[in-house]
Amino acid sequence: MTVQMLKPKAYVRILSKKKTLDNLRPLPPQLVKKLWEQMQIEFTYNSNAIEGNTLSLRETQLVIQEGITVHGKSLREHLEAKNHPDTIDYVEKLAQKGDIIKQDNILKVHELLMRGIDDQNAGKYRTGQVRIAGATFMPPPAKEIQSMISELLQTLSQNPDELRPIELAAFFHHKLVYIHPFLDGNGRTARLLMNVILMKSGYPFTALLKVDRPKYLRALSEADNRNPIPFANFIANCVERSLDIYLLAFEKEAEILTLAEASKLTPYTQEYLSLLARKGSIGAFKLRRNWVITKKALNEYLKTHSRKSSGESKQYRKEVKLSEK
Repeated sequence: MTVQMLKPKAYVRILSKKKTLDNLRPLPPQLVKKLWEQMQIEFTYNSNAIEGNTLSLRETQLVIQEGITVHGKSLREHLEAKNHPDTIDYVEKLAQKGDIIKQDNILKVHELLMRGIDDQNAGKYRTGQVRIAGATFMPPPAKEIQSMISELLQTLSQNPDELRPIELAAFFHHKLVYIHPFLDGNGRTARLLMNVILMKSGYPFTALLKVDRPKYLRALSEADNRNPIPFANFIANCVERSLDIYLLAFEKEAEILTLAEASKLTPYTQEYLSLLARKGSIGAFKLRRNWVITKKALNEYLKTHSRKSSGESKQYRKEVKLSEK
């Protein structure tokens, strides 16, 4: 039984971008190294910030690359940043091997993340019951963790629903967080291991942005309530953003526009383009907190979408107003 959760147009767009990136290979080694370092810093900052770490992006970079201690920040926050590079390297090697994720891999990623933070529980499943603030469910009892992880890994290996790589990565991420096998660090562990699945299939290393935390948590909550589609599409949007970043770095003629600049080249307002971006209906992506789009992606959208009729335009204006409330 094949289950397809991704929006068709968005998925076609993602595959097109992935094909473009694949056709650029082999990529220049020096540029790859520089971009990989930038992506590691960005991933570390965002993944930690989602969990409440207060280091800024620049401070995260200084802690990791310069070994600097930031005044006013806790030892734990420093260690959360320092532990990520080794963990990311481990995840990259797993992806390069092409093996299916195993239980030892899950434990190792958690151990590396929590090293020096909670050595007593690092790399070990919890032994008691926990509650998740804001969640609509109670994580399973500790005695069920082992069997649930084994079942998850079996499903990952067999993929009975024939999920595509992005859908499979989203499925694994959600299920691992749902099982909540560790006292702490479950989200960070899931976001890293999700990347093993993505990178094995040729997708670039992908970060989930701190600015999208509310949308991320809402989509996870939907998945908790047996609706995995919003979360799968949220992950797809994150993957597309990573593809865009890589293409910007390696495509010689890539030109980037703000949505305000893009609106001047189209029959659409900036607000409408922003709505399309938030819905994943156009190939825009976030740089820091702002939506941007390449001129190539904008032209591709314009080729397949004519000017909306008067009635449709009224409906879109209504949607923009509702989305801004």
